[in-house]
Amino acid sequence: MIRIQLAWLVIIFAVSFAPGVRAVSEYSVQIEKVEGHTTYHLRDSARHMDVGIVPDIGNFVYQFKVNGKDVLIPPASLAAYVKDRKFCCGIPFLAPWANRIAGDAYYFEGRKYLLNPELGNFLRDQFGQPIHGLVEYDSRWEVAKKSASDGEGAALTSRLEFYKYPDLMAQFPFAHTMEITYRLKDGKLENTTELKNGGAAAMPVLIAYHPYFRPDGERGGWVVSNAAQDYWVLNDRLTATGEKKPAEDIMPGRKSFHLGTHSLDNLFSDLDRSADGLARVSVKGPKEKIEVVYGKAYNFAVIYAPLPPSPTLVCIEPQTGPTNAFNLNHEGKFPNLIVLKPGKIFTAEFSIVPTGF
Repeated sequence: MIRIQLAWLVIIFAVSFAPGVRAVSEYSVQIEKVEGHTTYHLRDSARHMDVGIVPDIGNFVYQFKVNGKDVLIPPASLAAYVKDRKFCCGIPFLAPWANRIAGDAYYFEGRKYLLNPELGNFLRDQFGQPIHGLVEYDSRWEVAKKSASDGEGAALTSRLEFYKYPDLMAQFPFAHTMEITYRLKDGKLENTTELKNGGAAAMPVLIAYHPYFRPDGERGGWVVSNAAQDYWVLNDRLTATGEKKPAEDIMPGRKSFHLGTHSLDNLFSDLDRSADGLARVSVKGPKEKIEVVYGKAYNFAVIYAPLPPSPTLVCIEPQTGPTNAFNLNHEGKFPNLIVLKPGKIFTAEFSIVPTGF
């Protein structure tokens, strides 16, 4: 019996390392049906990671698990997420504007663009302001590419050809394509977003993501680390006024502090960056830590951590400009609005790194 087992081991070893024969990759992309939706799962078998994406609901990342534990807060169900239209879970994508607009119009290059509420394709906040853009529940995202290999990890690229749809162009008349790649590799979830301006005129850029986290332990004991140097003063409708103050004024010990009884819903900017150009904002429980790593295109962070009776969570939001950026730019309060010229591509990157799960 021992000789037979040894013989099989020799055969397996020989086959595994024979020319042209490749061992199975630890990474994979698997397709499943969840509540009638086609979902794509990026998997890392070595690290027991599973990221679930549902393209036909705004290219929504609805789960991220490590060793069976949730890194992201999952929705109660996909049906509930679509029906309730409330942000408190997963990773929604916000475009072509992030968070709130002050009123039913915005300005760009001296022109006023009116939003049409009759089209029913944007949400309003508690103050009646347009919020969260146009595409967070859009069903017209299409999978452009999926791949898995040891060298590149597991990846999914989805695309929304914004310019094709009159209801979207009526609200934001700038012909462009959105392309999002999620990649699970080396223990982290990477996001690359590309906007391609296919029109004949320049277009303003303001995008964001809202990943929701709930690490282990009690909320009051969570440690938040904030890389931002400044915060933006908000008005009574939670819209940026254009005034900035030092982040230490609102968040003493911002680089590491216990959440305690603090209630946060604040816009920060001017991030501390390491030599590689990256910035890091994180929340940590007794064992579990989630770090959001900001690429150079994201120089703004919204940190949202409400007190009960709101859900217990921390949302760390990469954002490419301040809330209401188009109008602030028009008012001369934000001169650094990102403007994408015809034929050009804008790229932004961030990643989520969980440890201790």
